[in-house]
Amino acid sequence: MAWQDELQQVLRQIQDLYLEGPIVDGWLESYTHQEGEAPAFRHADVDCLMDYVEKMRGSIPSTIPAETPSPSSGEVPQAGQHDASAGYRLCGLNEDGQLWFRHCPAEQVPSVSLAIARYQRLRILLSRKQHLESRLSQLAETLVGVHGKL
Repeated sequence: MAWQDELQQVLRQIQDLYLEGPIVDGWLESYTHQEGEAPAFRHADVDCLMDYVEKMRGSIPSTIPAETPSPSSGEVPQAGQHDASAGYRLCGLNEDGQLWFRHCPAEQVPSVSLAIARYQRLRILLSRKQHLESRLSQLAETLVGVHGKL
């Protein structure tokens, strides 16, 4: 019963987390943008980076595009729009392991940081949920076996 109670609590925490605001799977980095420069990995999730490296090993192109639009942004950079300015960008990996990044205005950095932190909390909660569900499933199988023997 304690596992069921804990699972209910984790489910409530997940629901509350979604109600807090946006959740972003990515990372922020500061940069000085120069034409043709690929982003450097500094503040990335280790699992995402390792997946990215493994996917890049298997792909033919050995360079990362200078800028790719965010899946949700719909923006396509135009030639000649780049300047050597400093700023922040939100980076991430899409489903294919391709790096994407999008400019993040300095005034949005706090809210984007909170959205990234929510994603990290969500990962922890989902892991805990999966662990509890697995334990409860194993317990149910054991109880069915014991009931069958009785």
